[in-house]
Amino acid sequence: MFDFSTKADRKEAGEFLDTVWKGLEYLCQQVQREERERAKFGKNFAYTDFGNQPGDAMVCNYFLWYASALYNFIGVFQKAFSPAEDLEHEFANVIQWRHKVAAHTSWAWPKKDDNVATQDMSIVLFPEFNFRFDGHFEVGGFRVFSEEKGGSCAEWQWGLVRTHERLKEIVSKYASAK
Repeated sequence: MFDFSTKADRKEAGEFLDTVWKGLEYLCQQVQREERERAKFGKNFAYTDFGNQPGDAMVCNYFLWYASALYNFIGVFQKAFSPAEDLEHEFANVIQWRHKVAAHTSWAWPKKDDNVATQDMSIVLFPEFNFRFDGHFEVGGFRVFSEEKGGSCAEWQWGLVRTHERLKEIVSKYASAK
């Protein structure tokens, strides 16, 4: 846990960051719990089940909620703490996924540069497990390509637990531990 209020530029920013951080931590814990459950049942290998396992729907929702909350957290954190790290670059895949999937699907609200593959993949929501053989879920790794429909989908693969671990690393440089 971090104390955002002591070093943030404004008290309100510190309170906002504290509230959102608690949510990000909670979502990460839920995904970690589900990852441990999957590994228990001998599924400690890379697979995707296209969303047909119990818990997959909630895992997807944790990713949706995390991406949206992280985007807001990053914006306020950057303004309140002025970190040396470029957080938008550091978390580019999460932000891209948030923009094209979590906040407003490309399928429903396409941008000019969103090809058909990106639009279609923006509503294909399922977790992939252990593709890096580290026991974590990811989203956005499944790719489609169609020459006749306009190329391949956007690059937006990311893992929630790995993302949160990296975020903790960065935040710990600026906010003191509670």
